Amino acid sequence: MLMLDDNEIDRLRLKKLCLRAGLKFRVREAASIHDFRAALDETSYDMVFLDYDLKMETGLDALELLKAHPDQPKAIAIMITSSDDPATVAEAMRSGCSDYLVKDELTISMIRRAVTAAIEREIYRAAILHEREARAEVEQMLERFSAVCAADIRGMLSGMLRKIRVVTQSVEGHSEIRKEAAEAERACLDLFEYLENMKTILALEAQPKTERLLR
Repeated sequence: MLMLDDNEIDRLRLKKLCLRAGLKFRVREAASIHDFRAALDETSYDMVFLDYDLKMETGLDALELLKAHPDQPKAIAIMITSSDDPATVAEAMRSGCSDYLVKDELTISMIRRAVTAAIEREIYRAAILHEREARAEVEQMLERFSAVCAADIRGMLSGMLRKIRVVTQSVEGHSEIRKEAAEAERACLDLFEYLENMKTILALEAQPKTERLLR
């Protein structure tokens, strides 16, 4: 996880909130665009928090660097700022941010919600595309973030399945639409099963080592 913010106290607060939200990743901090550019070259990141209000540049400049970097294709970008100006929010979302959070209003639930929303978008994309690669990318995201938002994602998948089945029943005689709906349903069921498997794995890992050996 990468955090760009020129305020050390704000970075510390964000790290604590992320840890309490279940994002137990190794954190790389950047205090400037220069540091941020160097960090992007070091490794790939699952999540990147971008402070909008930097000294010489803005978070949008950093976002442009992130989106153009060949090693960061799957990083979830979340913009954080002291203002909720609608024009700035719209520009950040158009530029590729998954969410936009106001710094003074940050909470654990807001961070979890931002992560969940990003994964939901990828699930819808995978269901629509019916591509094995897209589904594999979603499974990787679920593996990384299941401890944060597994319950919310399971609820979303259940709701999505219900909607797909309603559509399937209402398009009797439209074979092509029914075929598309059936493929989307299979994609959701596969992801639901994968999430349940991850739940079992996490539960086993949480058990004391001696208890696991006795099984």
